[in-house]
Amino acid sequence: MKNKIFILLLGSLLSLTTACGSSAPTKHVVDQFLPEGLPTKKKVIHFWHCLGQAKTKNLKEVATKFNNLYSGKYEVKLDALAGDYSSLSSDVITKLQAGTVPAMTMGYPDTFADLITNNIEYSAILRLDNFIKDETVEEHKGQSYKLGFDYIADEGGNITGLDDFVDAYFKEGYGYQFPGVWSMPMYKSTEVMYYNMSYFCGVNTMNDKLFNSSTTPAALKTQYLALKGPATDVNNPEVVANLQALKTWVKNNGGFYYDTPDTWQDLITLGQKILREYQGDKKDFFPIGYDSDSNLLISQLAQRGYAYTTNDNITKASDHYLFGNKANKDNTKKLVDEIIDMIRTKKILKTKNTIGKYSSDSFKSMECVISIGSTGGSTYQRTSTFVTGLYPVPAFEDEDGNIQRKYIQQGPSVCFFDNKDPYIHKGAWLFYKMMADPENNVELALDNSYDPIRNSSYETEYYQDYIDKAGKNLGLEYDIPKITSTLTEYYMTTPVFKGSSTARDQIGKIITYIIRNKKDSAKAIERAYKACF
Repeated sequence: MKNKIFILLLGSLLSLTTACGSSAPTKHVVDQFLPEGLPTKKKVIHFWHCLGQAKTKNLKEVATKFNNLYSGKYEVKLDALAGDYSSLSSDVITKLQAGTVPAMTMGYPDTFADLITNNIEYSAILRLDNFIKDETVEEHKGQSYKLGFDYIADEGGNITGLDDFVDAYFKEGYGYQFPGVWSMPMYKSTEVMYYNMSYFCGVNTMNDKLFNSSTTPAALKTQYLALKGPATDVNNPEVVANLQALKTWVKNNGGFYYDTPDTWQDLITLGQKILREYQGDKKDFFPIGYDSDSNLLISQLAQRGYAYTTNDNITKASDHYLFGNKANKDNTKKLVDEIIDMIRTKKILKTKNTIGKYSSDSFKSMECVISIGSTGGSTYQRTSTFVTGLYPVPAFEDEDGNIQRKYIQQGPSVCFFDNKDPYIHKGAWLFYKMMADPENNVELALDNSYDPIRNSSYETEYYQDYIDKAGKNLGLEYDIPKITSTLTEYYMTTPVFKGSSTARDQIGKIITYIIRNKKDSAKAIERAYKACF
């Protein structure tokens, strides 16, 4: 990185980690060391999060284990600030302004970068290099552990990786506007294509005549009607086998069925075919839903080799934002026009912002038959009325026939705040280490439809038992690890800096701005670009 922005933005709300009633920004020492031993009196470790009750089950178990181990010394309190990551970020800012500082919070690097600010002396969060490099070995209640991690470093001693951590997940933590490691992965996810497997296999209105024919075997008629009904048991391992048998028969008898697409171009063709043949009763039917406008544009920009943002060669704030500058705006416009054509002209696509709700809602009500969204939200893509299938998100195919698989890495990370108390920092770090323990992390991740962050987690009996259930239609939570294990090499992250969250927000507004205001794409891109800085 060649960042040259070290300007304190005094007006920025995010730099105001203040004492109660104060209006001046507070200076912090970002490079601190862990103290020796344990505190003489109990320290409370506040961990702010946005998880619902179901997704905190395993986290609570880890916290209980930690609190029992360090009884009288540390107590972790899990504080649910909000119900989603965006609201969590806003609430963190509000509380910091009021003088309330947690020990740690979950969230995304884009928002953590805002907390660092453009002047490192005013960063609210700590740089973690000294914690990671700590070679101290301590014992407590019969347990012996090293405070730091086994790390990999370059010739200058800068951390470039951690042994046993999935490399892509850890690297996200040092892609910030300043050198060093600023956050640690909690568990990770990506986007996948959820599709109505029942519909694709021929359980659709178009085949009613086919299955009412006198030549149709009675057993297949019975099977077809059972799979069409609302009582379809998605947990029955025989359902998928029956669906595939139906699909084979439908294919052999000239019926309507669909195959999963591998490329973005194939997805467009498939969407047109599905819409052309649709005979259902949904007036606003559209074949494809996309749950994140931002992810759609950012991933497609990357797959086509178009620029989005950067942390290189920065001399002024606007240099971070590439998607709308003179050199790149035509490429961005080309992509945006293609997406608008899919929405407005071909009528095969709708996004979360253009629908005004998550595409998973439309998917479950069969207003669409494909929903592209996070693996972490798999529970929202499932219904009792049809079988949901999983497939990699179709990716752009270049002129040489190469499929450019680049998928946005998602899932929360953890950052640590300056509490002016080294023992609180140590307690928060020890709790993170317990969350990152290979055995703890695999349960924490898989039970929430995420992937664990440790390589050794994938070798555990828990993980192996989990993926053994994949493909047996026992639930999406078992299928997801199987499919994501084939995608990790294609995961990508975008540069993080003060304002990178604004870039995500603004690029995600382009499509809706054009659709709702009937504006030209060039103007919409320019509007989003300028709003970033």
